[in-house]
Amino acid sequence: MYSCANVVAPSGGIKDTLPPKVVEMTPKNKSISFDENDITIVFDELIQINDKQSLYLSPYSQDIVNLSINKNKLKISFKDKLAENTTYYLNLNNLIKDVNEGNPLDQLDYLFSTGKEIDSLSLNGYVIDAISSEPMNDIWVGLYSKETDSLLYKQTPLYVVKSINTGMFTFSNLPKDSFVVYAIEDLDNNIRFTIPNEKVGFYPNKVKSQSTDINIRLFDETALVDTVKPLVHDSTILAYGKLIIDSLPQSTALIVELLQKETIILRKQASFPTVIDSLPAGKYLLRIIEDSNRNGIWDSGNLTKKYQPEKVILYPKDIIIRDNWDVLIEWDTN
Repeated sequence: MYSCANVVAPSGGIKDTLPPKVVEMTPKNKSISFDENDITIVFDELIQINDKQSLYLSPYSQDIVNLSINKNKLKISFKDKLAENTTYYLNLNNLIKDVNEGNPLDQLDYLFSTGKEIDSLSLNGYVIDAISSEPMNDIWVGLYSKETDSLLYKQTPLYVVKSINTGMFTFSNLPKDSFVVYAIEDLDNNIRFTIPNEKVGFYPNKVKSQSTDINIRLFDETALVDTVKPLVHDSTILAYGKLIIDSLPQSTALIVELLQKETIILRKQASFPTVIDSLPAGKYLLRIIEDSNRNGIWDSGNLTKKYQPEKVILYPKDIIIRDNWDVLIEWDTN
């Protein structure tokens, strides 16, 4: 007998509003000494495939499983022999949905070990866009055993996860080891750097299991510097405001950029303090760029040469300019 969560629809009928619920897993989740060829998961209602691309196995192996559905049962079969003494994690989030209303099951996973214990170490961090500093969602993050010149071009990672909407990524159930960390936007879904404008990023040093706050800035190697579009001053405006930026670090060459919405209206080398005069009243955004090569513009990264993109720091608040007012910002960028 199958069940479903019922509510009264506007028409007076009964509508299923909840995703399928797991009734049984065989072998059980978190099994050790795993030596089976397949896994069967039984649900409380009829199911169908929702998004096969969301399934992945870590340690990573492409197309290692076959999926089959029989009414309310999902069968996951392994095509190849699994490695010995290895902890495996199957991500099944959004893989299946119910037949009646198409409600996807957004959280489902399966953990097992071919050895006598399940590895328990972890590693986490964040993926952000190198220019906007915004968190990046649904980005593949991979762990590799060693660095090579063509690592992201030819090799697939040992372990993979995807970042969530906060940009955070978390590896669980890792062995005690050190890893090289890369992240990729992966527009063609092969977890390799094969499209020139795919955004990629890397952590500059090897990291050990149990490391935290591994921050990766994703960049587009083909990205061009945004054009500055200065404000056109209105001759009817008689009063303007002034912005004074104080407390910027003097040990690094900095570029100051002022924006309205997403348009850069001013770019200049920082001074101490930096004064921006003759600003029409309105709301602005502010960011600084650590100009490592002192060329006066933001430079993207380079994967082959292992250049990181120049760091961009956003001022955390909107800046409100008023007529005949000076706005002083004490900005501690640390």
